[in-house]
Amino acid sequence: MTTTCHEISVSLEFLSSILIEKETSLNLFSPLFQHISYQHCCPYPSTYEDNIVEIGNILYSRQTNYQVQSILGEGSFGKVVKCIRLKDNKTVAVKVIKKKGDYYDRVEKEIQALLKLKSLDPEICNIVKIHAAFFDRGYFCFVFEYLDKSLFDFMAENNFRPLPLKAIRFIVQQLAIALQSLRSVGLAHCDIKLDNIMLVDHEKQPFKIKLIDFGVARVASSIPQGSVIQVLCYRSPEVLLGLPLTEAVDMWTLGCLAGMLHLGNRLFDGDNEFDVMRYIVELFGQPPNRMLDAGKKTKQYFKKSVCPWNRSWKLKTGYSRGGHLLLDSLDDILSAFPNKGSENPELSRFVNMLKKMLDLDPATRITPAQLLQHSFLTNTE
Repeated sequence: MTTTCHEISVSLEFLSSILIEKETSLNLFSPLFQHISYQHCCPYPSTYEDNIVEIGNILYSRQTNYQVQSILGEGSFGKVVKCIRLKDNKTVAVKVIKKKGDYYDRVEKEIQALLKLKSLDPEICNIVKIHAAFFDRGYFCFVFEYLDKSLFDFMAENNFRPLPLKAIRFIVQQLAIALQSLRSVGLAHCDIKLDNIMLVDHEKQPFKIKLIDFGVARVASSIPQGSVIQVLCYRSPEVLLGLPLTEAVDMWTLGCLAGMLHLGNRLFDGDNEFDVMRYIVELFGQPPNRMLDAGKKTKQYFKKSVCPWNRSWKLKTGYSRGGHLLLDSLDDILSAFPNKGSENPELSRFVNMLKKMLDLDPATRITPAQLLQHSFLTNTE
């Protein structure tokens, strides 16, 4: 398969007016961007190669080249690789997107999200810094700062032992700032998970983190009703029910993550959406009837009473269950650890925070700004 310069120019025309590779500047976005091209620096012009991200390979861009050191992660989108930027020997992370399926659509949406982030300071807002973007042999590549390791890898290395509340407080506080920043530009991340939370340099800055991967970040109001987003175990009630979405979907996920970091296990460990909805109902009760009435997918989980005097919804029964429900109530956290107990005021504040983050109703769920003022994060009574 070949990729012609004309095809690159036409298919990526929308990029040519908004994105510039400018590795010496923190602001890579400019209307002066020239057409994406790799012919001037790549020895394989006008070609598409099936695999350019093997260890030792060179990625070619206009400004500099990158040598692949290791594979950091892989998904349906492509790979994330650790690279050496050859012009200055700086270590960077390069996200290499495969030219398959809805390739151009995925690239365009990620760039649209990154453009919305251009006004945010990555250091203050706890989001990953992007250095550059280029096109090489059928792949679009984003160059990001190199970070230490994901929170998932850190937890896995420690056998998913619960973190101390002090560490959880710092992590949640940083992510609340990140969510508040995303909210300020109208974005929902839509894929918050341990893999997308990176420790910056755990040895020098313990639990200093940044949020990464804006590949599915969207303006929440533009997400089609009924869309499936978020990892299953962190999927919010409004997503499960097929309701219109807001940035509150990310707060639900953050609540699930905070609970997991404390317990060392998922709050909702189901094999399918019905399992997750069942566990949510068992832990918190049913969502309000107005949410159930408006949900496009409500009938997947609930049935309405046939009694004319009681037209309420009831969770369906008789379905096989996968996984397990970790708690009967969030208040169980207070008694789950005898050495802490319900008299621990810090733990009580933590549970109170979880309840507000995991409010079934996105309209009343705590916002990032409110979360930052919560007594658990401020460490006050």
